[in-house]
Amino acid sequence: MPGSTAGQFTNLQGSIEVEGSFSLEKTLHCGQVFRFYFKEGKIFLPYLNSLLKLEEKSSTIYYSVFGEALSDLQIKKILGLNHSINKINSYLAKRDPRFKIVIEFANGLRIMSLPPYETAISFIFSIQSSIPVIKKRLNTLSEYAGHCIEIGGEKFHLFPKSSDLKSLSKKEISLLKLGFREKFFAEFIKKYDETFFENLKQLNYEEKRKELLKIKGIGEKVGQCILLFSLDELSAFPVDVWIKRGMKYFFNEVGTERKLSETGRKIFGEFAGYAQEYMYYFLRFSDVKTC
Repeated sequence: MPGSTAGQFTNLQGSIEVEGSFSLEKTLHCGQVFRFYFKEGKIFLPYLNSLLKLEEKSSTIYYSVFGEALSDLQIKKILGLNHSINKINSYLAKRDPRFKIVIEFANGLRIMSLPPYETAISFIFSIQSSIPVIKKRLNTLSEYAGHCIEIGGEKFHLFPKSSDLKSLSKKEISLLKLGFREKFFAEFIKKYDETFFENLKQLNYEEKRKELLKIKGIGEKVGQCILLFSLDELSAFPVDVWIKRGMKYFFNEVGTERKLSETGRKIFGEFAGYAQEYMYYFLRFSDVKTC
């Protein structure tokens, strides 16, 4: 099922004045989203049935929307611009003063609100994988099964809908070269769709977490990523190898993903997810050595 070209697409343009600190570069490079493209100084971000073209100038985001229309409010939520970032940073600094250096370094990073179905598949693909490999898998899937938007001769592929993926054959799935993750993906696309995740949004944090952990291939870390980046749970605290190092470096805490996730949530409270992303960005891109 090769990727098809979507029907008639509009081009809406506008701008958003940002309140508080914001860095598109930091937001896109902190491990929460994998499919975005740099073209001639602009960033192209596929989102459901739309393609966003973004440009950041000072405290203004200029955008074009190709495909289904998106309002300013929707774009703000996608980019995390609806969060009271000054309040969040002040809150985190008070929870643990040692963390101020991390907040200052990662200042401008926002937690995005991404489509849950795509996010779940993205992080199933991410298990024991590098970011370039994850991107390649997702792009291959989108090129093969997603709709295509063409702008000025350049083709961009949207992420496939669940209805597109349910018809994939074993041979087609094998083209993604998922390794042991293939069985998780094959079962996921048979059993789950966008409606499942929309229904999850009605549940509380722990109920969402338990439902996610019932899905084969979704463990504690992947579940926490889905909660944080797509289900509006800003207290979620995913733990990967970077966060394990950070929890030991800053707080002398060690343990399982589950234990460290709960410890992080206790330390940082309702905005633990921001602390997690700040820590991840700080450890990856600062000069601090933790091991």
